[in-house]
Amino acid sequence: MSDGWVRRQERTRRDVIDAVGALIAESGVDGVTMRKLAERAGVAVATLYNQFGDRDGVIVAFVSSGLDQLEIDLDAQPPVGPVDTTRTLLDAFDETFLEDPAVWRSIFASLKSGSGSYGMGEVGERVVQYINTDLAKAAADGMFVVDVDTEVVARALFQSQLHRLEKWAHGVIDWEQYRESSRLGLELALAGLLAEPWRSESLRASGAIRNVPGASRPARPSACADARR
Repeated sequence: MSDGWVRRQERTRRDVIDAVGALIAESGVDGVTMRKLAERAGVAVATLYNQFGDRDGVIVAFVSSGLDQLEIDLDAQPPVGPVDTTRTLLDAFDETFLEDPAVWRSIFASLKSGSGSYGMGEVGERVVQYINTDLAKAAADGMFVVDVDTEVVARALFQSQLHRLEKWAHGVIDWEQYRESSRLGLELALAGLLAEPWRSESLRASGAIRNVPGASRPARPSACADARR
């Protein structure tokens, strides 16, 4: 297999993924058809089926490409400790969604129809394993007060996050409400498992403790207004 052929395949994949994002922004996930996608990307419909399998495969590839870039960006940042890695990952997800809220609203509004963790297929499983690896490091470092099944916890944390994102996507809550609920849920879940001093740190970070120095609620990103439109 020549390098030229591989580069052409990668370029075609990139063109298709870019076209997916453009179509979702224009008319939502339901507006993505193989015919429209082929026209927008400048490829044959048969090429789409050969590379991605079907329409669902195209959507998974789009979401997966976002996760690929997110992992690259996280790897480029200074390393943080166990549990903080999970926080950083979930915060980075939110920043990604804020970059193009119209696209991600449509994607999260269509969840639970697919396989894998909360309908996100292989992408959801990748995220669960990323969190599981981090929590396993925390367990090895003695950060939990009980013997934790880290995969069960990782899956529950991720599914809770997606459930809140689905509510945001359907307009049940706005972005600020999503962020506050997400932080509260994550930190209280962690506080129920963590030993001291990490338990107190989670309680403070949740914003649920009153009249304690350092327990004030953190400011929201200025981009929140974009997600509420």
